[in-house]
Amino acid sequence: MLMSESGNSEIGVRHTSDGGTVTINITMGCGRCEKCDPCGGGSDHSHDHDHDHDQGRPIHHAGGSDGSLGEGVGSVSSIVGAASRPHDVWPGTRTELFVPFLFIRANAGDTAARPLNGVFWESPDIFVLPGISPDYAPAVPAKLGGVAESGKDNTLYAHVWNLGQAAAHEVLVEFYWFDPTLGFSGADAHLVGFVYTTLRARGERGSHRVVKCPTSWKAQYLNGGHECLVVRLSDRYADPLSDPAWDASQNRHIGQRNIHVMSAAEAAAQPTLGINVGPLFGRPAQLAVQRANAATMPWLHLVTMDRANGLGTGAATGDVGITSATATGSPLPNLGVVPNPRTAGLIGDSAAATGDGQQVGFVATDGDPGAGNAHVYRISGSQNGQVFGGYTVVVVG
Repeated sequence: MLMSESGNSEIGVRHTSDGGTVTINITMGCGRCEKCDPCGGGSDHSHDHDHDHDQGRPIHHAGGSDGSLGEGVGSVSSIVGAASRPHDVWPGTRTELFVPFLFIRANAGDTAARPLNGVFWESPDIFVLPGISPDYAPAVPAKLGGVAESGKDNTLYAHVWNLGQAAAHEVLVEFYWFDPTLGFSGADAHLVGFVYTTLRARGERGSHRVVKCPTSWKAQYLNGGHECLVVRLSDRYADPLSDPAWDASQNRHIGQRNIHVMSAAEAAAQPTLGINVGPLFGRPAQLAVQRANAATMPWLHLVTMDRANGLGTGAATGDVGITSATATGSPLPNLGVVPNPRTAGLIGDSAAATGDGQQVGFVATDGDPGAGNAHVYRISGSQNGQVFGGYTVVVVG
C-alpha cells in the first residue's frame, strides 16, 4: 500500500496478463464535510459536528452516477474506469448497486427521496407504548398511536427499512428526545437508548422490521408540550449516517416525531406552549403557524387505529398564533388570561428569528373540536424558502 501526494491510500492491483498495474484510490477519512475532509472519504460517521464553515444550513451532498454498471463491470475498461472514478461518483444508481439503502419514513408514502420541503416531522415509524417499561413491553406493540405518559416509564419503537439490494447486518438504531423545537443539533440531543438489528435486502422477509428501544423513556412535559423524538439508523460500514446528522428533511437515515397530542381540557389548562427555534447557522429564519385539515395528517390513523377513518376537523371558534421570538428560557406570557392576544399585539401568524437560542410561544383559543374531531396546528420554520423543521399540536375532542 502506498500513500499518494493527496494523502489517499493507494493499492496496486495486478489483473492483466502483461503484468500491468491498476492504481485504485481509497479515501480514508470521516467524510463529514469538504473543509474538514477535502478528500471526502468515509466510513466512520459515529461522531457529529454541526459546525458551519461558510454560514448557512448544512446540506446533504449526494453522490452521482456515471452509468458504467450497465456496461458490465467484468470488462477491463470498466474496472479501470472504477479505479479513476471520483469519490462521489458511483458506477450506477443506488438501485443497481449491491449495497443497503436504509431509511425511516417521513410519511406513509415515503420512498426515501430527499430533500423534503413539506411536512416531514410526523413520521409514522416512531411510536410509543405509554406507561410500560421495555422489560415488560412486547417486541411489537398492539397499537402504534400511543401518547407518552409524563414522568412514567414509556417504551419507544421504530419501524426501520432497507430498500437496497444487499442486506445490512450491523444496523444501529438510536433513540433520542429533544425539548419541543423546530430545528435540531447534537448539542441538544438526549440519548434514550440504542439497539442493533439486521435488515435483509429489499423483497426479502426481514427487509423492514419494528425494533424496540431497550431503555425506558421517562417523558416530561416541558414548556407546555411533550418533547420531540428523533430516531437515526445507520450501518457504519455499509450505509453510514452522513451529514446533516440531525436534519430529517435531507437525510433518509433520520426520522422525527414532533407531535404533541392533548385533550381540549389539557389545551385549556396549558394555553401557552413554548417551542425552541433551534440552530440557524448564521442566517435569519421565518416562523409561521397555521391550522391544518385533519385529513392532511395521516398519522392520525394511528390514533383511531382505522385505515379507513381518521379524525374530522373541528370548527374554528377562536384564534391561533405565535409570539415574537425571545431568548430561550425567558418567561412567556400567559396567553390564556388575555381575552384577545392578537388585538393586544401579543401574537401573529408569523415571526422572525435572527439568531440561535430563541423561542416562540404558541396559543390556540379554539373550543373543544367535538367527538371524533381534532384541531391540528402546525408551527414551522424556514430559511430561503426551505422548511427546516416543524412542530404539530393536535387537540382531540
